[in-house]
Amino acid sequence: MRSFLDSSGPGSLLDSFWEETMNEILDNLYWIEELLPPGLEAIPKHGGMAYFMDQKMVLILVEERNGTNEHKGVVYPFEIWNGAIFPIEYKKQSAFFLKYSFLENHPANRDWLYIPANTDSFEEEVRQMIREINKHNPLLGTPVKFKAPPKEKTAEAKPKKKAAPKAVKTDKKRENKFLLAMVSKPKK
Repeated sequence: MRSFLDSSGPGSLLDSFWEETMNEILDNLYWIEELLPPGLEAIPKHGGMAYFMDQKMVLILVEERNGTNEHKGVVYPFEIWNGAIFPIEYKKQSAFFLKYSFLENHPANRDWLYIPANTDSFEEEVRQMIREINKHNPLLGTPVKFKAPPKEKTAEAKPKKKAAPKAVKTDKKRENKFLLAMVSKPKK
């Protein structure tokens, strides 16, 4: 698995560093990488390894050893940073929930579906999702967001127009009370 950051040939010093880094990040989940199709790009991200295909992030493997199962004060029945994360846009997730009921929503990002590594059938569930990556399922993955270069400020910048003052809202309670008093006033 090669990263788009790595432009050197096989056997180089950078290549050996890359292999050591990946083995260090993924001790127990390294076998999943062997199931992935050739040509995926991998970079360290989110405390694990992120895999990209066709300008989309399709998989994140995380392996945190401290067993955190709490996020923003909520305790979850699984370790949230130890398993396989499948980035899928929120509006497309229902198709995957229908087909793969074992997927969990990841608490850190609503666009991530998650398989915790401590589940009994983790290997088979990951293999099923890797098949979707191998099929190039268009629903799988979230687009990579590139930051635009900062715009340079020019000396001839146009001054901003001052906004017109907003209309003052009338006190509706006072107005309604006045109108009700007029209607309920006894006629002479």
